[in-house]
Amino acid sequence: MGKLMLSVAIAGMVALTGCSSQESHSVEDAPIPNTAEASAEQLSELANLKTSIQDDQISEDNYSSIVGLGESFVNLYTGAVAEQVPVSFRNYIANENLLQFADTMLKIEQQQELNGGNGVIFGRDNEFAKAEIKKVDHNLYYLNLPFSNEGSGMSCKLLIQSVNNSLVIADLYFGNKDGADTFATGHPAVRKVDNPELWNDREWVADVMQKLETYETG
Repeated sequence: MGKLMLSVAIAGMVALTGCSSQESHSVEDAPIPNTAEASAEQLSELANLKTSIQDDQISEDNYSSIVGLGESFVNLYTGAVAEQVPVSFRNYIANENLLQFADTMLKIEQQQELNGGNGVIFGRDNEFAKAEIKKVDHNLYYLNLPFSNEGSGMSCKLLIQSVNNSLVIADLYFGNKDGADTFATGHPAVRKVDNPELWNDREWVADVMQKLETYETG
């Protein structure tokens, strides 16, 4: 009888050990999520967003869409800086000169981020304060978006207009101290965000791009 009980006890211990080994093995084999791939996918989703409105003219009914467009752009831009991935702003910016400027500025700030030269903290998931919206013209609105990341406060000023029932950015300005756009387009005290034709001014654009090149090489 004693030998029988001992045999049962040993068999039970072997069974428990086998279960424990299987459980431990299954945990070790569980796939580990790729954070970099997930972040790149989220930035890709932001880049592919389009903000459409029912009428071709912007109205107060579109305020939430205007703010949503601004927040998505900010998260896309600052997320791309922080995560060092290329993104497209084409669904946000229609003007080719402004698009080229945004692409170049992003590359510069990504390099600064790698070198530890940015004075602010960039990230994809920003906290936004109350937005300021002003009507500039019948189809043109100014948007000021204060935001922060890990306590680092910034703001983004945008000029929003409607083109073919879609909201697009006609001008943008972060205006960070010693930032690329501040150096290239002007100090916050003098830089205005109210002219939808600004990036069609060839002379002004040429001067801005030359300054941006100087900023990058310097």
